[in-house]
Amino acid sequence: MKEKRIETIAELENALEEIESGEGLSTFVEGHGLQSLRFRFEWSEPLLRISYDLPTGRALSPEEDQKADDAEAGAAIRLAIVLLRAFEQGKPESFEDGTLIVSCDDDDGARYEIRADDGSVIDEEEGWSGLASRLEGIFGNLAEELVIFWP
Repeated sequence: MKEKRIETIAELENALEEIESGEGLSTFVEGHGLQSLRFRFEWSEPLLRISYDLPTGRALSPEEDQKADDAEAGAAIRLAIVLLRAFEQGKPESFEDGTLIVSCDDDDGARYEIRADDGSVIDEEEGWSGLASRLEGIFGNLAEELVIFWP
């Protein structure tokens, strides 16, 4: 799992570079055509699940919509990197017992929840600001290295 995590973080960092370069996202992109490309990312382990399904590369959309798509995908990628690093050694102290589930898609928007082993919801929130608050202080120098901009 450690090797897979390292490879996935490297792929996410590559995707972030693609967005920041302005050349367009190609890593974790599925679909075809001018308006149907999707940024899709999935990660699943006992303590952490991440699921993203966001539009990207919509060439016929207004420029401001394309920038918004990139900003949302960029924030999702940054969050995935931070979470994968945070959970490298198991569950960080700032999380209750259970599985952290983070998602972002067209239907439900950005959200997170923590589910107990029996499936009951311990905590949930639309948006990621509460999750960001939980992650503060976990990383030390990492927080200075990787700045997350929330769309």
